[in-house]
Amino acid sequence: MTRHAFLCISFALLATPAFGAQKSQADLGSSGALLSSCGGLATGGFPVEGGLFDYMAGKFSCDAFTTASPGQLLVAAGGWNQAAPVVQTDAHGSAQFGQVGVYAHFRANASAGFAAAETTAGWTDTWTLNPVNPALIGQDVVLSFSLHLDGMLDGVPSGNSYTRIGVQVWKDDGSVPGQSFRVQGQGQGGFPFHQDIDQDLNFSVTVKLGTPFELGVFTRASAGTAGAGPNWMSEATSDFASTMTWGGVQSLTLAGSPVAFTLSSQSGIDWTQPFAPVPEPGVAALMLLGLGLLLPRRASQN
Repeated sequence: MTRHAFLCISFALLATPAFGAQKSQADLGSSGALLSSCGGLATGGFPVEGGLFDYMAGKFSCDAFTTASPGQLLVAAGGWNQAAPVVQTDAHGSAQFGQVGVYAHFRANASAGFAAAETTAGWTDTWTLNPVNPALIGQDVVLSFSLHLDGMLDGVPSGNSYTRIGVQVWKDDGSVPGQSFRVQGQGQGGFPFHQDIDQDLNFSVTVKLGTPFELGVFTRASAGTAGAGPNWMSEATSDFASTMTWGGVQSLTLAGSPVAFTLSSQSGIDWTQPFAPVPEPGVAALMLLGLGLLLPRRASQN
């Protein structure tokens, strides 16, 4: 790296605000994806995934973004560090419509308070489900869909730490009761905590045929101090690099019977299918070029 390039990067870092705002489901409107990576001193509570994490005013920093563009990949990295009492946090992740990755790690002295790192990510889109039989328009039906969750929770045995992953379904700007998944563990008193998670999650919501509705899914990886006050060091990690991936619609039923339907969405995404990455324009062009090079060769072999 040249000296000139180093100076440019240094000036850019100096110009970056020390404190960023969190982002939540409320920032998305009717269609969008979000990523919010933060660290700092919190109250010790666990607000619902998709909502704002409960940090103490002026004692946290974030790096957060939203997008309404399908295929656009968001990345963010945020944290909070102080020398005394020691607090070291690292939160980062990625997000787009259909797939997110979240990571949180902390190491802190419990006398600092409830130190925490967390990354919240997810998406909302507006759907309309139209029945093939128009006589069913206006009927309430049960929409079932799946997500895949993959990652690791780890708490070291010293001190008293927690490590947590949570997933929450939202509909029309409200979290849906009973449609969530959460796992938490503690490392403390000489006993470590470790859990690997690699499983499909199934959820369902009631919607009305022919009427637009907002459907969102949000996850949060968090790690922090489970008990504040004593002079001990705690450390934990919630590592879900590819935390949550859309698995597609599993069924649409009316009184237990399948309903034939078509789906339209504000984003243009076909949510009936599992997540499939949208190729970047440059990647798509290279694929077409490669195919063009292969076709003459294949023709010459016939």
